[in-house]
Amino acid sequence: MRAQTAGRRIAIGGFSHESNSFAPSQDVGLNHFLRRRDRPPLLLGDQMLDELSTGSFPTTGFLQAIGQEHALVPLAWASGGAGGMVSDEAFEHVCGALLSRLTEAPLPDAIYLELHGAMATPSLDDPEAELLRRVREVVGEDLPIAVTLDYHANLSPAFARMIDGAVVYRTYPHVDRVACGKIAAALIHRLLAHGRSAGVAIAHSPFLIPLHAQCTLDGPSQRIAGQSLADAGEVVSRCYAAGFPLNDRHWCGPAIMVHADTQKAADGACGHLYSRLMDEARNFDAALWPVNAAVKEAIQRCRAPGDGPILLADVQDNPGAGAGSNTTSLLAELVRAKAEDALLGILCDGQAAAVAHAAGQGATIEVNLGQPAFAGRFLVERLGSGRLMSTGTVAGGLQLDLGPMALLRTGGTRIAVSSARMQAFDPAPFHHLGADPAQAAILALKSTCHFRADFAPLARGILLVEAPGDAPADPSGYPYSRLRPGVQRTPR
Repeated sequence: MRAQTAGRRIAIGGFSHESNSFAPSQDVGLNHFLRRRDRPPLLLGDQMLDELSTGSFPTTGFLQAIGQEHALVPLAWASGGAGGMVSDEAFEHVCGALLSRLTEAPLPDAIYLELHGAMATPSLDDPEAELLRRVREVVGEDLPIAVTLDYHANLSPAFARMIDGAVVYRTYPHVDRVACGKIAAALIHRLLAHGRSAGVAIAHSPFLIPLHAQCTLDGPSQRIAGQSLADAGEVVSRCYAAGFPLNDRHWCGPAIMVHADTQKAADGACGHLYSRLMDEARNFDAALWPVNAAVKEAIQRCRAPGDGPILLADVQDNPGAGAGSNTTSLLAELVRAKAEDALLGILCDGQAAAVAHAAGQGATIEVNLGQPAFAGRFLVERLGSGRLMSTGTVAGGLQLDLGPMALLRTGGTRIAVSSARMQAFDPAPFHHLGADPAQAAILALKSTCHFRADFAPLARGILLVEAPGDAPADPSGYPYSRLRPGVQRTPR
C-alpha cells in the first residue's frame, strides 16, 4: 500500500571509520571517538543537529535537504576518520549510544545512517552489517533504511540486503559528500512513499584496485563512477564502490550494488555497471616514483621556467588511509639533495611540537623528528595552537584541533608539524603556520589523492612517490587472512 510522506518520523545517525587492518600502531580506541581532532567528537541526540547543520559531511547535506515537514529523531553520530582497527570497546560504545536512543524513541517511519563501509574490528569481519543487523532487531524488517557510504567502501551481500538504497561518493577526492547527503534525503522521500526496495543485486570484481589508482578526476575511475546514479526509473540507487584494499575482510574490493523496485531491474542495472567495471580492468594506472628519483626530478623541473610548485605526494604515509603521517624518508631525501624552498606536511610528531613550543619562535632546537627518527637542528619559524577552521574543498568549514603545531626549517626544507594526524587535503593548517603552499618550489604532501582538490590547481607537476609508510600502495604484499579466495591483488 502506498504510504503518505507528510509528517513522518525519520531517525538519523552515523558511525564511520576507514580501518587499515595492517597498521596496528594506529589502532583506534574509544577515546579517539570522544575527542575533537580533524572532525567532531561523538555527538548524541540534538548535538547532531547543532554541530552538523553546517560543514562537509553527508549528514549536513541530508539535514539541508530533508525538509521541515518531517520530525527528525537524532540518535548518535561518530566519525573516526582513518586509522588502524576500531577496538571492540569503541564499536560497542558507539553502537550502544545509537541503539539505545533508537530503542527509547517511538518507532520511526524511516532511518538514514551515515556509514563508511570499510570499518574493521578485531572481532567482526563486517562491522557495518552487524550494526544494521542490530538496528533491524529494534525496528523490524518493514522499515526502510537509506545510507550514505564512502567511495572506498567494501560492500557485502548481507549489508546490501539490510538496506533499501545507498549513495556512495562518486568523487575521489571526495568533494561531493554534502551532495550525497542531499541525494540520500531524496531516497528517504521515495522510500517513505513506496516502502522497502523489492530488488537488490550486488556484484564483486575478481581484483583489487590500489588506492592511488582510484582517482575519479580522469581515467577508468571517472568513467565508472560517472555511471552510478540514484532514483532513475525503477532503480532506487545504483552504486559503485572502489573498495579499500587495506581493509582485511572477506568482501574487500570493488563492487556494484543496486536497489530497485523489482529484482529484474536490480539485476539488469547491476549487470550493466559491472560490465563497465570489467571492461576497464586493464586501464588502472598504478605507477609510482622511487623517492630519490622523485626528488631529483622535482629539483630539475623547478629549474625550468614556470609558476607553481612541483608536488610530491607521499601516498604510503597518508593518514587518510590509516598511516601514521610521521615517516621521514621523503624529508631525508629532500635535505640530502639540498632541495631549496621545499614545504612538507603534515608530519605528526607531538613531542617535537612540544619541544618547539617550549623553546619558542625563533629558537633553534635539536630533535629526532618522525619515524625513522630524523635527527637534526631545526629553526622554529612559527608556532600555532592547532585550533583552526578548515577551508578546503574536501572538508571545509570544520573546527579542527590538531594540538600544538610548529613550522620547522632545516636547510631549504620547511616542515609543518602537528600533534594530531590530519591528511594534507586542506591548505588551512599550512596558513595557520604562516606557510603558503602556492609559493613553495617543492610541495611534499602526506596524501594519496585528496590533495588534488585544492593543491593540484596550484602545481605545475605532480609525482606520486613510493616512500615507506603504513599504507603500502601495492595490495600484492598485504597479509590478508579474511579475503575470499581467488581475488587478484591488482587489476588484470
